[in-house]
Amino acid sequence: MIKKIDKLGRVVIPKGYRLMLGIKPGDPLDVEVDGGRLTIQPHIDGCTFCDARGALSAYMNKNVCPECLARLRATPEI
Repeated sequence: MIKKIDKLGRVVIPKGYRLMLGIKPGDPLDVEVDGGRLTIQPHIDGCTFCDARGALSAYMNKNVCPECLARLRATPEI
């Protein structure tokens, strides 16, 4: 499918693709360049420190994976 960029640099993501990926207006997206390819995908929160996905806990208003949380708890206070 070919889409054109408008004068403001925007591209419309077709409704079928948005529905398929569960993207709603206002959802955050990750936009990256990989070589000569531009990728756009739904943003999935990861660990603040290592970007791991999955079971995350909130620690001081940040998403943290179990491994990084254990390291934080083992770190001596300054």
